[in-house]
Order: sequence, then structure tokens, then C-alpha cells
Amino acid sequence: MVKKLQNKLILVVIILLVIAPFFIFLESDLDRKVIPASFLLGERTGFDLTPGELTFGRIEINQSAARDITISNNFNKPIKISIESSGEISKNLIVSENNFQLIPSESRNITFSIQTRGLTEFKEYSGEVTIISRKI
Repeated sequence: MVKKLQNKLILVVIILLVIAPFFIFLESDLDRKVIPASFLLGERTGFDLTPGELTFGRIEINQSAARDITISNNFNKPIKISIESSGEISKNLIVSENNFQLIPSESRNITFSIQTRGLTEFKEYSGEVTIISRKI
């Protein structure tokens, strides 16, 4: 009786070990882009259009700035796009659209805005924006 139970338990473990990677693969990201993001809170407005980064330059207190990024589906299947932010910048970052789908060859412009309302310390606020492409 004990031997039979041990055999069943071993069989269940083996099945889980075989099936688990399949489910992990189904949930895996197709692509993940991490983009440095920053702005300076200051007395005068200034621009910073550094390529490859989401920089907003110098923004005055109680003002805002925006940058657009075009996101494209270069895969041959529909995908879901998720946008996440981290670091100090995330509290003040507004994304025009999130958790949306793109069909193959479709592109969409997404606006990233910074609102400085409530900030008083003149300094650089930084973080990262992560754009994740997943299978649907």
C-alpha cells in the first residue's frame, strides 16, 4: 500500500516537472525593453531629447512635459503590451495608454507625461520605464 502511494507521488512529481516548463513558456515575455527615464525639477524649463532614453529635461514646479514613443508589433502574431515604471519618476509619470493589444505590423504612439505638482525639491528624479510584449 505504501509502495503504491510512493509510486503515485513520484509519477505526479515527474508529470509536474514535464508540464511546468510548458506553462512557463506560454507566459514568457516575447520582448522586454527597459528605458532609463528622468527629469530635473528646476526654476527654468529646459529640453533634453537624448535618444534611447525617456528624458523630459528641466520642468518647473506645477508644470508638465510630455514625450511620445511609438510601439510596434514586429511579430507575426497579435501581442499584448504592458508598460511599467519604477523609481522616483513613477509617482509623477502618466502613460496615455497601457495594457493594449497590437496586431502584426500595427504601431501605436504612446504619450508619457510628467506632472510636477506636489514636488518642491530641485533635483533630478529618475527611474525606468519597462515596455513588455507578451503573447496573447
